[in-house]
Amino acid sequence: MVFWLTVLALTAAAIVIGFRPMLRGTGSAAPDRVEDHEHDIAVYRHQLEELAGEEARGSISPVEAAQARNEISRRILAVEDRLTAAGATGFSTVPRRSGAATLALFALVFIPGLTLIIYTGIGSPAYEAQPLAMRLEAMRDAAAARNQTQDQLRDLVVRAEDHLRDNPDDGRGWDVLAPVYFRLGEVGKSETAYRNAIRLLGETPQRLSGLGETMVTAAGGIVTADASALFDRALDANPADARARFFAGLADVQIGQYEDARSAWTVLAADEGADMAWRAVAQQSLARLDETAPAVENSGRPPVLDEATIEQMQDMSAVERGSVIEGMVASLDERLRDQPNDLEGWKRLIRARIVLDQDDGLRDALERARSAYEDRPDELESLRAFAQGLGVNVEEYWP
Repeated sequence: MVFWLTVLALTAAAIVIGFRPMLRGTGSAAPDRVEDHEHDIAVYRHQLEELAGEEARGSISPVEAAQARNEISRRILAVEDRLTAAGATGFSTVPRRSGAATLALFALVFIPGLTLIIYTGIGSPAYEAQPLAMRLEAMRDAAAARNQTQDQLRDLVVRAEDHLRDNPDDGRGWDVLAPVYFRLGEVGKSETAYRNAIRLLGETPQRLSGLGETMVTAAGGIVTADASALFDRALDANPADARARFFAGLADVQIGQYEDARSAWTVLAADEGADMAWRAVAQQSLARLDETAPAVENSGRPPVLDEATIEQMQDMSAVERGSVIEGMVASLDERLRDQPNDLEGWKRLIRARIVLDQDDGLRDALERARSAYEDRPDELESLRAFAQGLGVNVEEYWP
């Protein structure tokens, strides 16, 4: 009750302060008084006496004294005119606006009432106040709970590791431990656990896409050929696997097939049956893709792979597909040696070297690209930004 009375008092005070000028009227704030005019006349006459003294002492020239005397006399006459008018009417006032008081009273009732209706509708009037100390304590408790959960998780991992040392063929143990390792940031152990689970229990879409994710993470976000093959196998077994669908789109981005990636991520983000976390990641990736992907539809260049090649590669093994891709990359590399003024070509080559994990080839491509555009800083900066966007430490290659 005290809270509501306080709110009402503060609201009323704010409204009164806001509408005070209307309640007082819009004209002169105070009436003319005879005493005020007589005081003004006395001040002006005193100024005339001082002016005469300064003229007598030579502090001011006769011309300047005459100008000042005329100005003071003008002011005296103006005050005497107002004094005469005030004496005839007693005092002058400006009538207040007739609806001001009504408007202020309406605001005093309407504004708090509307605020109360909105607050009770969308606010939480029954929610108890939480002082800062309580909120800080709640934050500390939440952090402590997270730390405790992490500690418990690590204890379970230690016990599971002890069990697996004695029972290395327990596929179920490896299967449970693999995602836990990944959650704790131990990517190498997670990959080993996934491989052991697949070896002992067989392939499932979840295990295949989980193993692929660990490989992408270990590669710094690059979908390597081996990881891409895992995602393909996962999607063959379960086309609805959200993790594999996302990384398949990422693989398309990294080989320049932006429209395919956009289509895959758009479908994933709108799939209400898919895992919410991967839907959110797909939505975020779509936003970044719209900002960074080049407009390939109007570039006049052929896609990275033509339709015929794509159809042929669908029936190939992972090794055969890798050989085809490497052959295409080698062909692109050779063409850029003869035609180095192809900015998009250099970007495709740099991306391909990263995807294929060819560090020497990446270094060679970056050095040749820099030589090709050393006299064109805008194009060179575009290449630098592109490589950095793929996770390349350009300073390591361009000292």
